[in-house]
Amino acid sequence: MKQGIVVIAAMCFTVACAISDSTASSAVSDSNTPKYNWKRPTDWLELGADLRLRAEYDNNRKLDNKPVDHERLALPRFRIRGSAKIKISDDLDFNIRLTTEPRYYVKPTSMDPQFVKNELLFDSFNLTWRNAFNMTLTVVAGRQELKFGNGWLISDGTPLDGGRTSFFDALRFTYNFDASDTTMDFVWVQNYADSAKYLKPINDRDGPEDNDLAEQDERGAILYLAQKTGKDAGIDGYLIYKHDTDRKTSKGSEGEIYTLGIRKYGRLNKSWQYDMEFAPQFGHKNGKSLGAFASNNQLIYNFNDEHKNKLYFGYEYLSGNNDPDKNFDRGWARVDSWSVLYQGSIDSIDGRSYDNSNLHRLYTDWETNLTEKLSLRCGYNLLFADENTYKAGTGGMSKSGNFRGQLAKVMLKYKVSKDIEHRIEGEAFFPGDFYNNDRNDVALFLRYGFYLTL
Repeated sequence: MKQGIVVIAAMCFTVACAISDSTASSAVSDSNTPKYNWKRPTDWLELGADLRLRAEYDNNRKLDNKPVDHERLALPRFRIRGSAKIKISDDLDFNIRLTTEPRYYVKPTSMDPQFVKNELLFDSFNLTWRNAFNMTLTVVAGRQELKFGNGWLISDGTPLDGGRTSFFDALRFTYNFDASDTTMDFVWVQNYADSAKYLKPINDRDGPEDNDLAEQDERGAILYLAQKTGKDAGIDGYLIYKHDTDRKTSKGSEGEIYTLGIRKYGRLNKSWQYDMEFAPQFGHKNGKSLGAFASNNQLIYNFNDEHKNKLYFGYEYLSGNNDPDKNFDRGWARVDSWSVLYQGSIDSIDGRSYDNSNLHRLYTDWETNLTEKLSLRCGYNLLFADENTYKAGTGGMSKSGNFRGQLAKVMLKYKVSKDIEHRIEGEAFFPGDFYNNDRNDVALFLRYGFYLTL
């Protein structure tokens, strides 16, 4: 079985390399030859497409020391997207994008079905109106992606979708105050757990192949102010209102949550950069009063050398409680922003996937360009719980420990051209005394990725 897996992995890697080589060589050989531009067939239509191929392997994603279904192997996993931008007028566009991500699970063999065909889903469907009402105002209405600041609390509206999509069904207003280099965004969000609520997917499926987008329906509002105070400096302030309702799963939530935040970033000198963010939170969740706090802080040291060496030092805090309903709520940022292994799988042992609250995280990363096209990033994380959750009745927790464990990770990127990239990622998690003896085994994650933008 293992030999077969190695052969299939080698075949996928070979195919990806062949595609990248042929695409790159074609771009060089045809650079002086006039040809039809399929991306811009007319002056009112712009087309696009991209492919993401992944082969993933993880072992012991729940830290269970009993060797039952420890391994999971998805090979291959294709995400294919096609988009169109239709120019209605100089200031009005219609944008649409379709995506699908079929995948085959080699392990575990208990996976039923092993081949997940996946539906064809609209992950972008909106109208964009610039200079609205003859003002420096842009309006985007419909399905769209949102990311504010560094994406810490606003970046993903579809947390259960497994990296396939991250959209919001929203109405966004962006006003530019040119005199003060300031933008103000107001967004109304109306997300539903059911992917077929607004735009029914093509080949929509029921049962294990159907993908809910979240554990509950979600609506709310975002007010975000951002002012640039220099080339690499600025200050942001925001208010997020999120109303969860009509839970669809046992881990769904209901309630109203308000998050206030301020972010300051900039340069101390030529080598040092900083980014600080603080966010108190209040409201109610699942019938309980909520008062929480979070902070995200980073220092970057740039060596300013030919290999572009950088060191990252960071501390992230998301308050916790022995009652998980009182933890800081990640809102619209439940995504694997710093660890695929921990945030998606291990985090779900004592909560929901991608919540990663009740957490102190200390980390350091090193990034360098080994060659012009090859880059390396390595990282080490120390993770602690804010509160021990044994009293909450969660299985696998120790009675008094707060040390979650250590996470080591590495990523190699090889950029063939501006449109083609290969990535190899690896992570290892070593559990601490936050978990009991039933969950004290090491977890591993490996992934190869091929990225092509047409």
